[in-house]
Amino acid sequence: MAHLGSVQGSSAERASGVTLPEMLISLAVIAVLAAGAVHSMAGFVQETRMAGEVNRLVLALHLARSEAIKRGRRTVLCPATVNGRCADRAGWENGWLLFASDNREREPDEPLIRMAPPLASFIGMRSGNHRKRIVYQVDGSCGGTNSSFTFCDAHRLARPRVICLSNTGRPRVTFTRCDGRPITCP
Repeated sequence: MAHLGSVQGSSAERASGVTLPEMLISLAVIAVLAAGAVHSMAGFVQETRMAGEVNRLVLALHLARSEAIKRGRRTVLCPATVNGRCADRAGWENGWLLFASDNREREPDEPLIRMAPPLASFIGMRSGNHRKRIVYQVDGSCGGTNSSFTFCDAHRLARPRVICLSNTGRPRVTFTRCDGRPITCP
């Protein structure tokens, strides 16, 4: 009986402790799960940034259209320079300007309706057809050719998106190019 009691005592002691190999395996599992969670969190943060930037331009396009109709005057959306003027190239990453104008340039006496800050870190945008100006007419249309704005994440954590802008002036967001083909990011 004494022998049986000592076996029971040693198994009770052993059940309450953790061996070194068990602890190392547990720590390895926790490390793998934590690394996956950090990567997932970074992807979530970048997806949120991407959605915010896309929505900011969609809002600007809707605002430009409604302001042209409301004011009975053309409105212009253009890429901005650091000094608050329209850029001479189709680089929209420094933000954009929205103003009402009789021509395509902002004159000193023309009030600025909206000025957007530069894009969030690691998010790039390029315009299709290298559009330097989106001009909305008083009927809400934006003549010329259909246009697109492609948003890409430099770290490839967020899915790329495209804003397709029709001649009617209405934007739509898609996860493919406007013609349905896959988006290519540099």
